[in-house]
Amino acid sequence: MTRRESLLQQFLGLQPQLRARMRSALPPEARERLRAHMEELTAAQFEVLMLLRRHPDGITMGELAAAHSSTPGTATPLVERLVRMGMVERLRDSDDRRVVRVRLSDPAHGRCEELASLGMLHLREVTRALSDDELETLVGLLVKLASPAQAGAHPAPDDAGALAAAATQPAEVTR
Repeated sequence: MTRRESLLQQFLGLQPQLRARMRSALPPEARERLRAHMEELTAAQFEVLMLLRRHPDGITMGELAAAHSSTPGTATPLVERLVRMGMVERLRDSDDRRVVRVRLSDPAHGRCEELASLGMLHLREVTRALSDDELETLVGLLVKLASPAQAGAHPAPDDAGALAAAATQPAEVTR
């Protein structure tokens, strides 16, 4: 077995432990708050909400699909469910009425901020054992792996992974 194969086997073997660590790192009271928020949201819906949180003026459906690594045909029913839940609103673009923009609804802003706050709490706990330099290295490596230049499948992250990823992105100034 080559060194690379050995390292890949080790990485593969660590995945269950990493998932367990991600699940257990959130303090119980925060876990309950998160569970209350996430009961009605799928991981994909959560990812869209966190994406829209970073774009208070909204984004087009095409931009949303591209950022979510999906097609407009997949993004449309996802957004439709969020609209029915009152979390997202559709707006016609002021410059081109054919373009539909989507953004968080007013009631969704507070909920998304709470979810992002829980995500940061979670990440602080998970990474507590790392020095700032180690964390910088880890983030750099993860950015490299997540880069569009990396070929291969794009599996959907679980709720904990989506939460951790979304919380690392600060929100722009809200309306």
